[in-house]
Amino acid sequence: MRSPLQIRTELASAMQKALAEKFQEDIPDVEILPSRNLSFGDLACNSAMPLAGKLKRSPRDIAAVMADSVSSGFSQVEKVSIDGPGFLNITLSGEYLAEFTVAVASGGIGQFIPSQGTGKTALVEFVSSNPTGPLTVGHCRQAVLGDAVSRLLEAAGWTVQREYYFNDAGRQMDKLAESLAVRYMGLLGVSMDIPEGGYQGGYIKEWAGELRKDKGDLLKWPDEKDLFREYAGEKAFVLISDDLKLLGITFDRFFAESELIPDAVEEAIGLLRRKELVYEDSDDPRKIWLKLSEMDRPEDRVIMREDGTYTYRMPDIAYHLNKFRRGYDLVVDIFGSDHIDTCKDVEAVLGELLGKDDVSSRLRTILHQFVTLVRGGEKVKMSTRAGNYVTLREMISEVGSANVVRYIFLTRRAEAHMDFDLEAAVAENEDNPVFYVQYAFARIAGILRKTTDPESLVVRDPGRLISILTGERERDLMRLMETVPLRISAAASALEPHRIPDILAEIARAFHGFYQHHRVVDPDNDETTAARLTLCIAVRSTLSDLLKILGVHAPEKM
Repeated sequence: MRSPLQIRTELASAMQKALAEKFQEDIPDVEILPSRNLSFGDLACNSAMPLAGKLKRSPRDIAAVMADSVSSGFSQVEKVSIDGPGFLNITLSGEYLAEFTVAVASGGIGQFIPSQGTGKTALVEFVSSNPTGPLTVGHCRQAVLGDAVSRLLEAAGWTVQREYYFNDAGRQMDKLAESLAVRYMGLLGVSMDIPEGGYQGGYIKEWAGELRKDKGDLLKWPDEKDLFREYAGEKAFVLISDDLKLLGITFDRFFAESELIPDAVEEAIGLLRRKELVYEDSDDPRKIWLKLSEMDRPEDRVIMREDGTYTYRMPDIAYHLNKFRRGYDLVVDIFGSDHIDTCKDVEAVLGELLGKDDVSSRLRTILHQFVTLVRGGEKVKMSTRAGNYVTLREMISEVGSANVVRYIFLTRRAEAHMDFDLEAAVAENEDNPVFYVQYAFARIAGILRKTTDPESLVVRDPGRLISILTGERERDLMRLMETVPLRISAAASALEPHRIPDILAEIARAFHGFYQHHRVVDPDNDETTAARLTLCIAVRSTLSDLLKILGVHAPEKM
């Protein structure tokens, strides 16, 4: 059968061709849109209004030509009407909706998602937290967002690589090493001050005890600085990996900043020198500045300090050059909103080195706002260094389910600040969005468990199916499912996985309404039972496919 995309494409093409033949003019693309008012139809077209001036005809006359071109030539269209000044409203035929429902019941919704990424590769970088301690609630949001973006792209046909960039060569790692040394020496009765901006979490004390057990009492600071640093980094890596596993998130590659230093970074600085995009500090020639002000950025930035170490931007530039050289069709960066200046600076530099068109067409950056954790109506303060924070592990433990955590984090767009209410997350009612959706899936599973071999009862004949499913709520479910493939495709293009919970909520609401008004299994009417079971199986399959994009489990029982 034709997919929803094919139907809309063919309708638009037929209208465009009819207008061109009627008025002997070149006609721009006609756009088919979802209807804003379903009482008028399932689809809408507003193209007649902007064409009125070009064709010197009234919008209604233009709309009439468009309506005639599709009213009789498409079995998928039941009715076409012209409303208002020239709005075209299209009602899909019941038989087409039934045919689509049968196909979804048999093979899932994924078969109809436009394959925009077929043959293309994407690299998605996310989390990329410094290996200095456990992941917090803020890291959790980015982890869930990055994995959902990756899954969404995969659903749209992309081959996706997930990558975690470890900043293991900067000053924060030095502070972590010294913080560990402070706790280690403390166990030996030697007092040391925690460095400014150092780390004070309880995990540092645990690592110090394990280090003493592994290496004995003879380590000195700063003599064994490298050992302290390496030990802390390894411990943090294990801790972070274990935290991510709780969310069911894995990476294809962990890319260490240290892999770039010094060779890749020095090569990048060389490219910048040849482009005359850097200059030496007038007071100290060892200090190097980047000419960002010549790239439409607010101010120049230091990329190399007097002591020969690099600031954050320089390894990041080298890392992105590495990404682009690997040949991905799409490079996605996911960062917290505090990275906005860095992201824009790096993108400006890449544009100078690689070409602005290439960078703008391949690089997409998602900046997410931060999370406020709320417990009992009170905000929970979080600070990794001070040790006063809630870890990802603690939050999942309190909520009781990684599925709930993942889902709730994805109910808000990345750019929106989020209050994560722990009490709402554990509620078993409609106030909990994931409970509401999962309950719809579990309710269908319960119906099917009570039916002997329900799959064998699936109605394969669309004409027979639509002759039975004549109720408004039954049609609403079929119409809603028909929109899902294109909505998934649009979400993938926009890199906005928060649209998926919106779709899930609509389907769950429509199903609960259907269930409350219709008896699915009617012992006195096998035909009705088979038809409604077919609809239920299609809804179950759609819910399952959508939940998979979010990385959320679909429970058989609740």
